[in-house]
Amino acid sequence: MVILTVATTVYLYLLYVKVTNVFMSRGFPSPSIVYSSPTYIKAGMWITRQGLIEKFKRLGYHQVNGIPEEQATFSISGDEIYVYTKKFSMPSYTILPIKAIVHVANDRVLSISSFGGNETIDNIELAPEQLAVFFGDDFKMRIPVELPSMPDNLINAVIVTEDVRFFEHGAIDISGIFRAMLADISSMRIKQGGSTITQQLVKILFLNNERSFKRKLKEAIIALMIAHKFTKAQILNAYLNDVYLGQDGYVSIVGMGAAARYYFSKSINELSISECAMLAGLIASPYKYSPIYNPAEALKRRNYVLSRMAEYHVITDKEYLLAIKEPVGVAISHINVKLAPYFVDYIEDQLVSNFSKELLTTDGLRIFTTLNPDIQLMAEASLSQAPDNLEGAMVVMQPQTGYVLAMIGGRDYNKSQYNRAIMSKRQIGSCVKPFIYMLAFEDRAKDGFSQITEINDAPLRLNTGAGEWEPQNYNKHFLGNITVRYALQHSVNIPAVKISMQIGLDKISKLLEQLGLGTDIPAFPSIALGSLSTSPLELCNAYTIFSNNGYEPETPISIKAVTDMKGNIVFQNQLQFKLIGSEQACYIVNNILNGSETEGTGRGLREFNILGDYAGKTGTTNDFRDVWFAGYTPDVVTVVWLGYDNEERIGEPSAQIALPVVGRFLSLYTHFYGGEKFSVPKGIKFACVDRYTGLSGKNVTDCVNGAFISGTEPKTGAINSIIDWFKNLFR
Repeated sequence: MVILTVATTVYLYLLYVKVTNVFMSRGFPSPSIVYSSPTYIKAGMWITRQGLIEKFKRLGYHQVNGIPEEQATFSISGDEIYVYTKKFSMPSYTILPIKAIVHVANDRVLSISSFGGNETIDNIELAPEQLAVFFGDDFKMRIPVELPSMPDNLINAVIVTEDVRFFEHGAIDISGIFRAMLADISSMRIKQGGSTITQQLVKILFLNNERSFKRKLKEAIIALMIAHKFTKAQILNAYLNDVYLGQDGYVSIVGMGAAARYYFSKSINELSISECAMLAGLIASPYKYSPIYNPAEALKRRNYVLSRMAEYHVITDKEYLLAIKEPVGVAISHINVKLAPYFVDYIEDQLVSNFSKELLTTDGLRIFTTLNPDIQLMAEASLSQAPDNLEGAMVVMQPQTGYVLAMIGGRDYNKSQYNRAIMSKRQIGSCVKPFIYMLAFEDRAKDGFSQITEINDAPLRLNTGAGEWEPQNYNKHFLGNITVRYALQHSVNIPAVKISMQIGLDKISKLLEQLGLGTDIPAFPSIALGSLSTSPLELCNAYTIFSNNGYEPETPISIKAVTDMKGNIVFQNQLQFKLIGSEQACYIVNNILNGSETEGTGRGLREFNILGDYAGKTGTTNDFRDVWFAGYTPDVVTVVWLGYDNEERIGEPSAQIALPVVGRFLSLYTHFYGGEKFSVPKGIKFACVDRYTGLSGKNVTDCVNGAFISGTEPKTGAINSIIDWFKNLFR
């Protein structure tokens, strides 16, 4: 008997120590969440009514009847959409909720006004969209909330439903146990639990779901130990943050904070009385009472909880009558839906180099990225029109910030997670030529080099040291004397090689390395035709110089900031740029490649009704294994690559299959955000040049404004050239 007593005492002591240590050391591991950048609705924006509705739904808004009275809701009345946006905390400011009427007609936002229409609103800032969640090995979604921050209605709903005498008993409700025992005896099996909140917490933390008298005894013992050591507030806090409340695919919804986000797309302090009752009702059986899978049962259960709240006077009769009339409305915010999966993978690769896996999966970091969901969807829609048999990649950047706005690393993420946008290095072909001509305009301006300078397009044989090399034009024909403007617009190879050699291949190689297109690039003549290999992201970053006055981001930026659970900034990216070329030289390239005026390889862009100024350059390798197109406007740059992973021949040039992807995208983008004009830098002069030949003076038959660095413009002057053109027109 003594031995048994000692053994029991030791067992209970060791169990007490274990329980105490587990409870005290237990945190609430919370996964990190990746967000897009905020987006805007502006008056004048081109978007369909359905497109706007889908945008609200992606943000977790739900449609209501009548005027929206809660955040994250909207209603429709003819051409008007009434919306009550939701509050969201950004790293350095808060997006405040706003009530607005958005008038959409003819696929355009005509106006935005306040409810009642008394005040005009310029734009509405919307919260970022959730892109992904980084889980630990248990795949549990938690959003920890301390008890003082939880709404009283939620706490009361849980207590009156699960353990109405929680604050009166120690840890075990004797009357509840007797009630459960009578039910068990009458049915000759374990039927009712009779568990208090403390006992339920014990089961969550220490035990399994086995229904036996032995487990119930152990549960009671541990519950008494916890009640002895910890306060009611500590116990309730742990319970509300660790109770299981449903499933989103393979992800478990754990705790009230995560449940509020999942079921209602709200933070916990935004819940209505009806929603608090719904969450409290889920505890007994998250699937049976799910408003998603069993709305009828969910309604009965919610109404039962509301009746308990009214019975115990934690809500008034009026509040009860109002709450019970509300429908079972949910606004599901799926936990781990990747809007841009290749971009998210790219983000994860960067994060693991700065944060440990444990930190990412348990500390509830919030990662704010540069991705724009609207632009990502435009890019996906555009690339989807490319030939189905080809792989592809696409990157979109904002040149003035270096932000990566969209990224697609392949045609089907489910089939291949290989991110071609950053990992695939392929030869870029003629996409290299604008950089060469930019350097030539800058380097040789003192010699009078300009877009009307003539170069002899004739057969060329070079000794490269590794043997003789004879570059060819795309069509194998030679044109004789042609202007620089014509050579760049039509992507003629021989002039590009000659100009590169005149400038110096070492200078060309150094420029391409400065642009980030490679390291230790050999100074061979073939680099003038794009023999170097680079990724779509690197090429897109390089092309930003033409929209950003010669400046290039030091590195593309995809993460703006990272905050901890309390909102403190733990990482923030700084914008850094390097000057690559003069703004005048970059502007002349834009002037030559201007899509509305070129008759060269980029002329197909005109078919897409792009607003404002735009330019682009094709790139096709000699063996047709890679096709590229780089297109840009004053405020956006995009690069598309198409080809086969095994480097098979494609058989079609860039202008036929890559250009249309960029054309569709720039059309969607400029109709959504509006078109802009390239700003003209100081030191630029204009003169009339021929649209088709690039010649100036009396030979002009179709005049366009050609740009020149001051001092290199035609000697006759722009005015005389335009007069000559008008004379020829009426001759």
